[in-house]
Amino acid sequence: MKTIAYLTSQYPEFHETFVAREVEALRKKGVNVSVYSLKTPKPEERNLYPAHLPFIYYAPFFFSIPLLRANLIALFSNTLPFFTALGWLIRSYKKQPLELLKSVAAFPKTVYYAHLINRSSAIVHAHWATIPASMAVVIKMLTGRDFSFTAHAWDIFLSPSELLREKIAISNGVVTCTGYNVGFLKTLSREEDQEKIFRNYHGLDFSDFSNLLKRKCSNEIQIVAVGRLVEQKGFAYLIRAVQSASLYHFSIALNIVGEGPLLSQFEDLCADLPKNVTVSFTGKKSHKETLNLMASSDIMIAPSVIASDGDRDGIPNVILEAMACRLPVIGTDVSGIPEVVRDGDTGCLVPQTDEEALTNAILYLADNPQRRLEMGEKGRDLVEEFFDIKRNVEDFCALLTKFHNK
Repeated sequence: MKTIAYLTSQYPEFHETFVAREVEALRKKGVNVSVYSLKTPKPEERNLYPAHLPFIYYAPFFFSIPLLRANLIALFSNTLPFFTALGWLIRSYKKQPLELLKSVAAFPKTVYYAHLINRSSAIVHAHWATIPASMAVVIKMLTGRDFSFTAHAWDIFLSPSELLREKIAISNGVVTCTGYNVGFLKTLSREEDQEKIFRNYHGLDFSDFSNLLKRKCSNEIQIVAVGRLVEQKGFAYLIRAVQSASLYHFSIALNIVGEGPLLSQFEDLCADLPKNVTVSFTGKKSHKETLNLMASSDIMIAPSVIASDGDRDGIPNVILEAMACRLPVIGTDVSGIPEVVRDGDTGCLVPQTDEEALTNAILYLADNPQRRLEMGEKGRDLVEEFFDIKRNVEDFCALLTKFHNK
């Protein structure tokens, strides 16, 4: 395997460092990766990885000559597959008006990308089980090129099960990032498709964790949490748990990194905090800034919950990054989190939405600095064993070879 055509919704994307790490590791391995982005990011995101720009394709505007030419060629020389693919999109998303609009808007770009990909020897791999995987189906209908895809978290749990089952059936194989997801997708799939689904953990580049700011000794317990300010991250439970823990006379500083629609709601929860507790909403930080904040903290907390719409995390990458910083982690029993947060070993595992259990875990780690150090070392050992990007990309390449050499 020498060439991969990656189909994504947007590349790069600020919150998807794990995708960029995978692309970077593949390139270092000698695999020629071309990324086909359905959306063009804003300039500040587009330039997140300047060295990647030469191999990223951004589709031209709807009425550009290259895009129009590719669509006219497909329409007149490949008429039946063209309308079959468009009809499949309409049928697939007819009960989801917004997704239907997105997929139809992406269709001309996908036809253009199909034209480019079909001139190469690249295998087609989509990142995310939603619109990118749908566009990979379109490319297969237009060109006959087989595809595989990676499924992560929300794209699994918020997708209509019938459509996801169909994409799995049409694909050559599926990669997903947790054992929990493997079980979920196998339960969802037809029996004959269950052997297509494999786990491949996200990887870390451990060179990112050198020269970080060192942890400062302080009587104040420094806690960090990272994620979008949305329901599934569980930050409301965290704020209340920190407030409860403060009654035991610990001084606590909680830094929550991220942006999102629930900021004002979370700020309201902080209105009556006692004097020995501070909660700071830092907004969006760069990857390096976030790692430095982790490295100078005492505890990382990921209080994830299953949201009211069914959305949930897989294994949040911030947990892995915190462990790479030798930080003990408090996490919840949601999805793939128990695969890495091992209670009493790499951190403390508590039931989701259980504020009392979360409070007790904070108190335990706050009162036991030696256990924090021991758990931090165990966490570092775990990510080095299971989440090394070089090793995991080797496994990923083996899976793609297996899928596409059938």
